[in-house]
Amino acid sequence: MKKIIRSLILSLTIVLLQTSCGLTAAASTAEAPALVAQATASLQQLVTLALVVQADTSVPFNAVGQVIKYNYTIKNTGSTSLPAGLPTDITVTGAPVTCAAINTVGNLDTSLDPNETLACTSTYTITQADLDKGSVTNLATATISGVVSNQVTTTVTTAVALKLTKTANPVTFDRVGQTITYSYVITNSGATPLGPAQFTVTDTGLSAPVNCGEATLTLASNATVTCSATYTVTQANMDAASVTTSATASGGGVGPSQPASATVTKSTASTTTPANLTAGSTITHKVVDGEWLWQIARCYGADPSKVIQANPQLSNPAEISPNTSVTVPNIGSAGKIYGPPCIGKHTVQSGDTWNSIALKYNADATVLQMVNSNSLAVGTVLKVPLNSAGSVVVQPTQTSAGNCLDLTRNIKLASAAAAVKTHFNICGTTDASGKTKILTINIVQRPEDIAQGGLSQNITVLIETSTPLNDANSLIIGDMNYDGNDDFRIVRNVPAGPNIPYLYYIYDPATRQFIYNKAYENITSPEFPGNSEIRSQWRENAAKWGVDTYVIANNTPRLAKRETWEAIANTTNVIHQVTVYNADGTSQMITNETIPMPSQP
Repeated sequence: MKKIIRSLILSLTIVLLQTSCGLTAAASTAEAPALVAQATASLQQLVTLALVVQADTSVPFNAVGQVIKYNYTIKNTGSTSLPAGLPTDITVTGAPVTCAAINTVGNLDTSLDPNETLACTSTYTITQADLDKGSVTNLATATISGVVSNQVTTTVTTAVALKLTKTANPVTFDRVGQTITYSYVITNSGATPLGPAQFTVTDTGLSAPVNCGEATLTLASNATVTCSATYTVTQANMDAASVTTSATASGGGVGPSQPASATVTKSTASTTTPANLTAGSTITHKVVDGEWLWQIARCYGADPSKVIQANPQLSNPAEISPNTSVTVPNIGSAGKIYGPPCIGKHTVQSGDTWNSIALKYNADATVLQMVNSNSLAVGTVLKVPLNSAGSVVVQPTQTSAGNCLDLTRNIKLASAAAAVKTHFNICGTTDASGKTKILTINIVQRPEDIAQGGLSQNITVLIETSTPLNDANSLIIGDMNYDGNDDFRIVRNVPAGPNIPYLYYIYDPATRQFIYNKAYENITSPEFPGNSEIRSQWRENAAKWGVDTYVIANNTPRLAKRETWEAIANTTNVIHQVTVYNADGTSQMITNETIPMPSQP
């Protein structure tokens, strides 16, 4: 019985050990795996959108209102299709875009499948702020059904090809009828030449555009062209106390420049005449060193031609000595009475220009330049015609009056459609033979000849003349520097033979003034055959004569060739020589021969 009980206990123990060690019959069957929760991948994880943006830069962007065109390509570079059944499923930030329908690309279904590409476009209109900034930047991302692409930055450079500066002279005004001269400088700030074209300035203060330079001007990169126009002060300006006008430049096939403005204000200084000077009176002025009669007339607002006539004791009114007493009649009749000092001095500093100096002293820039022989070297002490800016020009009479004579000629300027009748009121002292010592030339285009009037300039002749004004050839009009604008020359005197000298006045489009040009003074009896050449005939004596050929470069004549004939005594032959002068100052004789005597000029 004890054995049976021991066997039973041992069997139970083995069963219990097998159960605890998993060695039962159920252990032969594989244990079922436990369930694990897994996340579903998003479209953003399964799909990659690649965005490429290109701007059309085939044209330069340099004007307000130009349109930049952008092209977008959106490509599915992933392995899973991206459904996009509605247009609203597709957006591009950065600008409103237009995209092709999904069902027009690839396999024509409503999904953007792997490697399929969708095209979109957009536009942007350039503003003034973009031009000022110098660029337009576009940041773009594409989104399709919630999947966002990479971000693309696209920058387009903007630049104004034409830049304009504008200045006014004088910068103050004090009366109705006073003229303000606006000067404009147009610069090609682009990298490529502009033109040939007519460049113009449109100014809110002027009734018509102003032409700058020739009608076929080519403006190189960083090159400039200048022009000017006059504005007449009105009663409304006096009431408003200031005048502000804005201008833009255009031409050359590019957009207009940025606006450039100038403001002139009514003078805060007293507009009354000095206490010791009464308008309409006649005064005696004691000449100060450096003064000349025309500037004295300006100083007192008097008519220069009347001042000349009132001083017959002056043998040459263009040259008067210090401490001389001169009579100035009817002061204030032609402008404001400023009173002395009539001239000042200015030492040229680095950076000075004729215009900047003139603005400082309320002076006329052209007069300032003429009386200082065009010399603007640093350290030079200039003679300054104080308060000469904006002087009212006296209209000349049309017939002889005392020591003045009115000659009319037609002047053709590149800025005008046709020639305009122009009056040259020439004043001076006339001898018994009818020859005049010219002292002043007053040039006027009158309102009856051109709308609102045109050229208006007073010239003081600083060179001795003896001119037969009753000869129609004494005052000759023509383009003498081949720039498309008429210039004028006037006979200085009439010698024997062909050596007739002239005073040459060359038109400057920038200032709209005729400027005496000393470089022309050796050109006698000129001919203008074209090709930027001038032929000048001369005779040294009865046995030697010649013809000089000048070429025009930078509006200045340069002697290029001299051809001479010199008679050989007691023969009918001459020595014929031709010498060529190079631009670098060198020369060489290319002909030296003996030939039969030709006809003399």
